[in-house]
Amino acid sequence: RKHRYYDGVDVNVVNDLNDALHLAEISYLDSGEEIKKKLDNSPWELAYCQVESLPEQPSHYLAVKKGQSKWTRTLEVLIVVRGTKTVPDILTDALLENVEYRKGRAHAGILRSGHHLVEKHSKTMDDLLNLSNKSKVHLTLVGHSLGAGAASIAGMEFHKKDNFEVEVVGFGSPPILSKDLSEGTKDYITTVIADADVVPRMSAETIGNLMLDMMEFDWTPKANRDIKDALNEVRKSVGLLRDKDVGTVMSLVNSGFDSYVKPHIRGQSSERLDTVLYPPGSCIHFYRDGMSVSGSYVPCDFFDEIDVSRTMVEDHFMARGYRKIFLEVMREYMEDEHFRFVAKSEESQR
Repeated sequence: RKHRYYDGVDVNVVNDLNDALHLAEISYLDSGEEIKKKLDNSPWELAYCQVESLPEQPSHYLAVKKGQSKWTRTLEVLIVVRGTKTVPDILTDALLENVEYRKGRAHAGILRSGHHLVEKHSKTMDDLLNLSNKSKVHLTLVGHSLGAGAASIAGMEFHKKDNFEVEVVGFGSPPILSKDLSEGTKDYITTVIADADVVPRMSAETIGNLMLDMMEFDWTPKANRDIKDALNEVRKSVGLLRDKDVGTVMSLVNSGFDSYVKPHIRGQSSERLDTVLYPPGSCIHFYRDGMSVSGSYVPCDFFDEIDVSRTMVEDHFMARGYRKIFLEVMREYMEDEHFRFVAKSEESQR
């Protein structure tokens, strides 16, 4: 219901986001050769690739745009950061500690991952500028999951340099910044969130609050209903039970709930943890509205609690989550259930 109060997403934005998602998918390939081959038919030329990740040193690749005019003063460079794929990536994700950063708070592990990217490539950027005889770098950073968070931190660090123009597109970024810091990056960081994707909502505080919700949830009325329905179905279909038998079993069930279950259900309270970290920048939320998929620009604190849903994990994946949702948006808009995205390399061949 809240989405009606926020601006909707133009369909042309979905095409651009799909192009960025394709670049993020490439980062999950297993070798530099595969990444280079995928980029051969794209506007980008691979300049550096790190396939293996270490704790707080994410896998990523760096590319330079092909065919740039010698007359422009800006050099276009791309950095794409891979998300969680290996044990070191999981270790970075699992560190839910937040630390002080720019008079706010940030996810400690992802903060260090972003700083690593800046330290690793600052000199590379300077060398590229000198070789190209240009005065400024237009840097695009793309990432998914952990990679989106690290790309956002790196983008914040490069953004404060005078000779950089920065644009960041992240998919399913974890909550990495306190609210003020997140809102301060709206001009150059875009975080895309697919419906119930759990990762952008998953911080130490939201996990704690979910555990409190579960401890306080009295599930016995629904269990009572399901057991009674099952017994009545057996009575009607098989004929092994009479009405009074169902009543007898339900009395035993309720007695068991009262004696062994309800005493351990925590009473409801208003005790909850205040959320500290949020997804960065301008947040685009694509959500199922009951009939189709819609998209809106929403504030970062829209994601201050975990949305328990059967799709909360699947929505985080690129193919089964983000790509699927983008296709649903476009097929509804185009009124074509067979619509598919055309890669820029295919467009250039037409």
